Amino acid sequence: MGVARRVAPDALYQLRSRPLAYLRELWGAYRSPAALARLLDRPRAEIAGYWDDLLGRDRFYERVRAREEELSRSGRTGSSPGGRADAYSEVLYVLVRALRPETVVETGVALGYSSAYLLQALHDNGTGRLHSIDLPTTDPEGRTNADGVRDRVHLGSAEDTGAVIPADLRDRWELTLGPSNPTLVSVLGKVGPIDIFFHDSEHSYENMMWEYRTAWPSLRPGGWLLSDDVHWNAAFPEFAGAQGSPSFRWFGPRGHRGAVAKPGAPATPTARR
Repeated sequence: MGVARRVAPDALYQLRSRPLAYLRELWGAYRSPAALARLLDRPRAEIAGYWDDLLGRDRFYERVRAREEELSRSGRTGSSPGGRADAYSEVLYVLVRALRPETVVETGVALGYSSAYLLQALHDNGTGRLHSIDLPTTDPEGRTNADGVRDRVHLGSAEDTGAVIPADLRDRWELTLGPSNPTLVSVLGKVGPIDIFFHDSEHSYENMMWEYRTAWPSLRPGGWLLSDDVHWNAAFPEFAGAQGSPSFRWFGPRGHRGAVAKPGAPATPTARR
């Protein structure tokens, strides 16, 4: 798999407009397959192959862009990062492909970019469901979290939650609207043991640590806890460091996203299909 094939289609524009950031992404595109292969104890060719699948099958990016254009034509506005083709969200897809989970739970959806990657991976695996929790805001200023940090992610309408998710991926998706605390408790109680948990809701230390500690007991042995914006505070490094199991951070010099494995062997073997 060539690095050039894995970078955003608008590579020349990205290189001209944000050269340092884009060069970091190129480096991430190069190193992520090798790093994940070591972490998961899989052949690099297998891990790299999942990236090829994402870019080569089902026109994933074109279908997401079509949803964006539909939103734009209808005059609906909002701000939700995550749509660019880079290692930031592609690692989510690759992890789901490699781990072949049956049950994935995430908090935080917004327009649904990360959700779309997760759902495409489940679709390509031919198994699994995604249970999402979100408390959307339509305030253009976003929200200020418990740490006093403003997150400007917002939607034009609460009905736009997950709007960029292609229609053909939604049969594996269940959305529950409400605050993660206490909604996460009820969702976990309903779906039973889970294989992957992904935090992407309010990124305050208190909420992140609460979600990690709430979801961790529901993870099967060998399951993975994933988190966005782990560089905002000390919650993820503190939690991951206390588990004594493999962890991984990616995207950007500080690693904006993180993953930590729950000790124990997976309940079922995984293999590329």
